[in-house]
Amino acid sequence: MAKTSEIIRILEKYAPPELAEEWDNSGWQVFYGNDNTSKVLICLSVTDEVVNQAVELGCNLIVSHHPVIFRPLKVIKDIKLIKAIQRGIQIYSLHTNCDKTNNGTSDIIAKKLNLKKTAKLNDFVRVGLAPYKMTLDELVSYTKLSFNTERIKLTNNSHKSVIKTIAVCAGSGAEFIEDVERYNIDAFITSEVKYHDAIDSRHCAILDIGHFESEKPFVEEIKNLLESSKHRIEVVVAKEKAPWSYV
Repeated sequence: MAKTSEIIRILEKYAPPELAEEWDNSGWQVFYGNDNTSKVLICLSVTDEVVNQAVELGCNLIVSHHPVIFRPLKVIKDIKLIKAIQRGIQIYSLHTNCDKTNNGTSDIIAKKLNLKKTAKLNDFVRVGLAPYKMTLDELVSYTKLSFNTERIKLTNNSHKSVIKTIAVCAGSGAEFIEDVERYNIDAFITSEVKYHDAIDSRHCAILDIGHFESEKPFVEEIKNLLESSKHRIEVVVAKEKAPWSYV
């Protein structure tokens, strides 16, 4: 049994709440003030399946990346929220504060790709040198292997063939394409690249690896963070998959 307040202190030291964007709802989603946590379940998104796993595994605290509540609620009719409340499960989310913090979601991607000499391009985007001078085909294969995915949506209007510099942004990073191209970076690895984003790109290859795939490493990072503390915190990772399949 661990103190909930101590778990939250560790999380907020890692990703200070004040880093979150104004529109965001990072922090407590369901909170009773229960300061005893039997077991923590880490996930990207709080779904019906994730809440069911928390119940089955005896977890009374869920830590997610995506907030389960974004807008003010006039009535609670979401089954997963009702079940969490009925079962006494508290829910805490680390969203844009985790994206912006040091060693946050994009930093995790950069490390997973073994980028060298990484630096901040802005709050959300990290840039670094490729692990070695590689062709675009090699980068595609390397990225698929790194993120255990069979498909990548590739845009290459600039006809890049050799990759030396790489920018990364976990989650939805299409809004930063212009920033990346302004610095003549060879490739940008992100997700949620829409049709017109792709058409308008001019100066870099864009690898859309999928929102789920780009943020999945978050859960292991938080698990390691909590388990490495001096407190006895029992942590499990939720079984999750992308909400679609390719047919």
